[in-house]
Amino acid sequence: MLPDNQYQVTTRVTTPRQDRYLVISARRQRGSTARALGSALTVATGIRISRQTVYRRLNHAGLYARRPAVCIPLTAAHKRARLSWSLKHQHWSVGEWANVMFSDKSRFSLSSDSRRVTV
Repeated sequence: MLPDNQYQVTTRVTTPRQDRYLVISARRQRGSTARALGSALTVATGIRISRQTVYRRLNHAGLYARRPAVCIPLTAAHKRARLSWSLKHQHWSVGEWANVMFSDKSRFSLSSDSRRVTV
């Protein structure tokens, strides 16, 4: 038989209010790290939590670290071609548009994706 103190029940370090603070901070500061969020919580509340605890709290709220999709930046020539195409087809009827299929195979961005960002 095992002694009673063999399995200790650990208590949560953070309160539900502090968990909400972490989630709100993570959503407002999308590029911040778990370590930075933990430091911000320490400054705001005085409690110190580990980076792993921050991960668990954010994962429980449905927030996961991931890299954004890489987008191909549009050049000025691309923008002119798209504008020209749209102006030529602005008076099409619903029947004509029914024959058009737009594909989302490629992602485009108006700016460069040269920096890696964790969202």
